[in-house]
Amino acid sequence: MFDKKAYTLYKFHKQLNQSFQNKRELLECALPALRDLFKLDRVYFFDWQQERAILSLKMMCKKEYCMDMQEDISVLNEPVFLRQLLQKGVAETTDLSYPAIYVLLRWQRPGLELKGGEVRSFMQDRVGVLRLERFRKKRIFSAQEIDLIKDLGQEISHNLRNTEIDQAKNQRLNVSTALNDLSTIFASSLRLNDGLELILKGVQKYFRFDRVHLYLTNAEGTKIKSVLGVDVSGLVTQREGKDIKKEEEQILKEIFDSSAMYRAIRSVIYIPLKVQRNKVGFLTFDNLLSRRKIGYLDFISLQQFASQMALAIDNARLFERVQELSNYDELTKLPVRRYFNEKMTEEIYRAKRFDLSLALIIMDIDWFKQINDTYGHQIGDLALKSVSEVIRNSLRQTDVPCRFGGDEMIILLPRTTAEEAKIIARRLQERIRAIVLPVRDSAEDVHLSVSQGIASYPQDAANSKELLERADQALYVVKQNGRGSYAVYREVMAQVEHTETPDKK
Repeated sequence: MFDKKAYTLYKFHKQLNQSFQNKRELLECALPALRDLFKLDRVYFFDWQQERAILSLKMMCKKEYCMDMQEDISVLNEPVFLRQLLQKGVAETTDLSYPAIYVLLRWQRPGLELKGGEVRSFMQDRVGVLRLERFRKKRIFSAQEIDLIKDLGQEISHNLRNTEIDQAKNQRLNVSTALNDLSTIFASSLRLNDGLELILKGVQKYFRFDRVHLYLTNAEGTKIKSVLGVDVSGLVTQREGKDIKKEEEQILKEIFDSSAMYRAIRSVIYIPLKVQRNKVGFLTFDNLLSRRKIGYLDFISLQQFASQMALAIDNARLFERVQELSNYDELTKLPVRRYFNEKMTEEIYRAKRFDLSLALIIMDIDWFKQINDTYGHQIGDLALKSVSEVIRNSLRQTDVPCRFGGDEMIILLPRTTAEEAKIIARRLQERIRAIVLPVRDSAEDVHLSVSQGIASYPQDAANSKELLERADQALYVVKQNGRGSYAVYREVMAQVEHTETPDKK
């Protein structure tokens, strides 16, 4: 025997049995099918916001087309109507002058909630309502039609559930692809901070959080070293660890002491960044301004991405550390010649562009070869370490010292005149003369002194090559005249010219 109802359900199921990109695309297929099947004049779809007792109109479909709509209808004063709709799944309305019924739709989609400082995932119940209308008064809905419409409503509910789950999976895949792209960009960035800024901007762009912050720890993972942040404007801000508020510091300490994979404190979610047991930092995000709920899949995607991000940061730090070590001499802890040449090129360019002065000191340890030959290389190394320590502790942060080779050291002094360089040279001379190196099995200690040549830009030289040559010439004159002193190139050259010029008297 032919079952017309079963056949209709089968055809409807077959019509909806396809992959839809989103809920809207599904409704554009389902609502016209209902319209044609029951010869309806209009079909509406509402989201039911039960906590607010509001039916929020989303789509209307009539003979020619379907269209998006936006209208909220309060049902706060309709308890009988709501009770009937919830209990029976269908309700007839008497507010209109023509036949119309409401059909309840129920489905679930992934959700996220914050409870007790923890983020919990769950399947969120969703409720929708269809309104079916016939404009002719006599074309009321029969009991058989209402029964079939309820079954078709369940089919639509089932497809809404599958569509939103598929949509969430696709979103998750797209986000994962985007985050992987960001990781690739980060890995190719030459500087750690550049890469981190790209990451934060990308996270904010793809997830639309109000604010995203990245707290970076020190090498030991015991305290915050710096904080990078980005907001909805895309503006990146940076703070030093010492500038964070006491409230932030206390929260972060609690997270440091916890082994949890994440924490939620006052609607701000904290995800620790770890590489094995090494704590790299924390990623935090919130929607405190917009009050928009953080999506479950957004959270899960970021939680998974956190491990990739932590590894990328750890690798970038290691690379920078290697780079940093390669720029410094292991014995003296002073920059090497290659690094010094780069800085000197930068400072000469800056001095030319802004009409600034620049000074250079070349220094030798007096009688260094004899110290090595007499007392051994251990004492020679100790002499280099002691002199370099004085240099490091006697200069400004903007000054650039360097071990140029052997016992020769160079100091670049930006925004410094020759007279100011002489003051620095005198201070270095006095402090180095105070160095005393005890020698085992010897009655005498080793006392150190240095010879220093000074040249300045632009008075003595027009470029970096000339500046080095002129300072070296000044150093040569000092060494020829007994060592242990300092001299400025143009001053010693003036003395040489005066000596070589015949007396005209």
